[in-house]
Amino acid sequence: MVPIMNNAVRVHPVSTAWDTVREAIDAEDACAVAALVTRFDDAERREVARELPGYLPVARRLGEERESAREEARERRRQERLAEHRREAARRGWSEEEMWDRWHSHNHDHTPWDERLGERWIEPMRVAGAGTISGASAVVSWLNRREFRRWWEPRGGDDVPLILQAVAARPAPWQGDLAVRLALRLRGLRPTVDRSVRLTLELLRRTGAEPPAHDPLTVAWIAAVPSARSLGGDPLFEAMLPRLFEAEGVGRALRDERDWPLALVSLAGKGRIDRQVLLDGCLSRFLRGGSAPDMRFFVRLHEALAPAAEEVDARRPDYLRLLPAAPANVADLALKQLRRLDPVEAEEAGEAVEGLLFRAESRLVRAGLAWLDRLVRDHRGDLDDYAPALAVALAAESTEARERAVRLVVKHAGRFTPSGAEAIRDVVALLPAEAGARLAAVFGGEAAVAEPAPRPEPFTPPPLPPAPRPNPLRPRVLTPTGLLALRPRTYDWLGAEHWLDGFVRLAAQDRAALTAALAPTAALFKDKRYRSAQWRELGDWTAAMARELAEPGVESRAAMPEQYGPPRLPLERVPEPGRCTHGRLLPLRRFAEVYQALVEDRLPPYLLATPTHDNGLLEAERLVERLEGYERAGVEALPVDLEQALLRLPRTVPDEVAGRIARLTGEAGRAAARWTAARPDPRITLRWEKDDQDTRVVPDAAGGPTGLRVLDDVLTIPRRDETCDGLLAVLPAHREVVAAHAVQTLLSYRHYSKPSLADLDALATAEGPGGEGMALLLAHCLYEGPGDEVVPPFLRLAASGGFPGEEVGRQLVTLLRHSGDSPTQALAALRVAARQGAHREVWQVMAGLLPAYLPGSGERATTLHTRLVEFAADVAEWAQARGELPEIARLAARQRTSELVRQARRLHDQLTGQRDDHGPESSQPPNHSPESSQPPEPAPHGDEADLP
Repeated sequence: MVPIMNNAVRVHPVSTAWDTVREAIDAEDACAVAALVTRFDDAERREVARELPGYLPVARRLGEERESAREEARERRRQERLAEHRREAARRGWSEEEMWDRWHSHNHDHTPWDERLGERWIEPMRVAGAGTISGASAVVSWLNRREFRRWWEPRGGDDVPLILQAVAARPAPWQGDLAVRLALRLRGLRPTVDRSVRLTLELLRRTGAEPPAHDPLTVAWIAAVPSARSLGGDPLFEAMLPRLFEAEGVGRALRDERDWPLALVSLAGKGRIDRQVLLDGCLSRFLRGGSAPDMRFFVRLHEALAPAAEEVDARRPDYLRLLPAAPANVADLALKQLRRLDPVEAEEAGEAVEGLLFRAESRLVRAGLAWLDRLVRDHRGDLDDYAPALAVALAAESTEARERAVRLVVKHAGRFTPSGAEAIRDVVALLPAEAGARLAAVFGGEAAVAEPAPRPEPFTPPPLPPAPRPNPLRPRVLTPTGLLALRPRTYDWLGAEHWLDGFVRLAAQDRAALTAALAPTAALFKDKRYRSAQWRELGDWTAAMARELAEPGVESRAAMPEQYGPPRLPLERVPEPGRCTHGRLLPLRRFAEVYQALVEDRLPPYLLATPTHDNGLLEAERLVERLEGYERAGVEALPVDLEQALLRLPRTVPDEVAGRIARLTGEAGRAAARWTAARPDPRITLRWEKDDQDTRVVPDAAGGPTGLRVLDDVLTIPRRDETCDGLLAVLPAHREVVAAHAVQTLLSYRHYSKPSLADLDALATAEGPGGEGMALLLAHCLYEGPGDEVVPPFLRLAASGGFPGEEVGRQLVTLLRHSGDSPTQALAALRVAARQGAHREVWQVMAGLLPAYLPGSGERATTLHTRLVEFAADVAEWAQARGELPEIARLAARQRTSELVRQARRLHDQLTGQRDDHGPESSQPPNHSPESSQPPEPAPHGDEADLP
């Protein structure tokens, strides 16, 4: 970080303390301000503090003027470099295109960060207030004023060292109070480190003040620790350690951290911290509750501590309390620790196992049954204390768990007293007929009568709703006065199209009336605007057009002076690709092109690219009519306008219209014929990049140039802040390109603008096949929900064609692995969509999801896997899907029967056609016969921490 300072400024002695500080503020010299306020006495501080609030608007205005002057100086230097580049191009004989290619390749902005920083008045004002305002609370309010906020953390404007210098002369208790108040002002639980965090932590370290018990402070401290190895050297470590187990947000901040557990255990081994504090902290965090992903760090820490049996035994009640309701990964940990101990008292053990058997995770239920089996075998005496737990197991929803419990109860039937047997007998009537009969034969009671299961009526999915169609646009017949009232805005692409189209038509039909109507706009456009580096707003271009109408030739007279080279062309005022989103850049280029044609007196009578539909599409027949009119009148098409027109053409052009295009003889007509005959379709792949705990999705385009500069710029220079609505107006027939650029910020903490459900609707009315970009956007909406809102755009996308179903499933798995969450919400939305007509598309999603999400070799299956396969089997039947999935075939071939295997067999039969041959009840594994004597397959194993 480089503190803002101006070495050339000398602060001369003047009459008052405020005058000296004001001079340093006006010089934007925060270092001088810090040096001054540290030498002031109380009276001088009060004087400065009294004047500061009223000087805020003045400091801002002067700062803006200085920034404008710096921008003009930077532009002059740029123009000097450009002039020299032009002279070199002339000497070397470069073409205009080659000259600009070399300019863009070798003339990046090399301005140092401390010179690029705008609003440099902020830091001197912050330092002045911190060093002179009397109350600590007032200093906190001053430092957090809205006027001092930037939308980014400046790399060249770190004023934290200067604020620390400015407050160093204050009494130690005052500094400690300031540190605590700054800490309590921190907001949010995201792991970010800005200058407020750094100032707060450094003041706490220097003053030794007790950090307040404030959750955002704990999360901020975690994010600010450079590495786990530096924990022991942090003066705040002892105070913050207990907060790790108390503050909300810690589990999320450390969810993927693997070095911290090892570092904490190492410090405990060296005697720096008490090992028992860590162990008790983990247990207290477990007992407080939370989601499974947020428990991962504490589970890893507990595993790294590897508690001895006596340590676990001393905390036995706490571990037992975790079994019934803790997240699956925590309950699994507790169960492992308890099974290491000697058998507990029968009543206590029975209650613990009973709680475990009530859980929804079949793996934990199986583990509970195995533990119960061991406890029963090791117990001496009757089993009445275990009867309630066994009754719960007998009533379990899982067929496998129920059958195992029946075998266990029948095996030890002689060890129950009449009282214990009564508890078992009460469950007999609740069991399925076969299991109930087995128990009734031993314990008595009346088993349920076996009845044939009713065959459910087959579900007939309704047809998919019709595909959405864009609305046609009525031509805007603008008068000159109406054009003046229509003010094009940067983010209103349709309004900009109407204005540009109206201007060109009116300029050809009645230029005098148009000139008179736009005269008020022309009068507002001053000569100095012609020397501005860039015109980033459409208003600049409309005003320049109005003035050029009023004063023909004013552009060439008022442009840059000759000593800086030839006058700048209007197109050179448009931001370079990469400096502006493409959705904003193309309208700017089109306005600049029309303006340059006006200056050179070669405006066409109308434009080619004005859309005919509200999604940006242009009917092919309308474009042919416009091109034919150009050829009859001998008009040359504007290049950018022609490219935009081609990019707005629908994917399908009627044969009769294609024939008319092929008969065109002009250069623009031949370009249209080439485009309609062989439209290039770039393939976009997504690449994930992670840095500083942030994630960016980067689109990469495969293939060579498309022949249209507009499209090539989008493909080769992606912008992170691209939005769907702006870019779709440019590329309404290439919706995958648009979606792939829009999802770049989908997972980023740093960007507020993210694609939404409304963008899915916009993509549904656009054209072009979908790919990874559309799939990721749809998968994210399915995953984030709410499910009832994502279904309608899902149906519209499904009806629009080009639906990337399998890719949606794969991208959904990628998101789930990134977040560690469950697909429960996505599954609910897919179920609704399938029942509303999108069953074929939902099956495609499941066909992409299952191979990537099902447990692999050595991993445990969960109830969620069973639900996914069951739903996939239903949807496959509705869609009459065919085509074997290897992962499902392997599951179906298992000899061990479980609900997951049964559902996999049902799905496999449907996909391979065996369900039609054997009927809906077919559930035998492939190549399996009832007489097979192979041993049962062992239960799969793995982590079940992410179960809902």
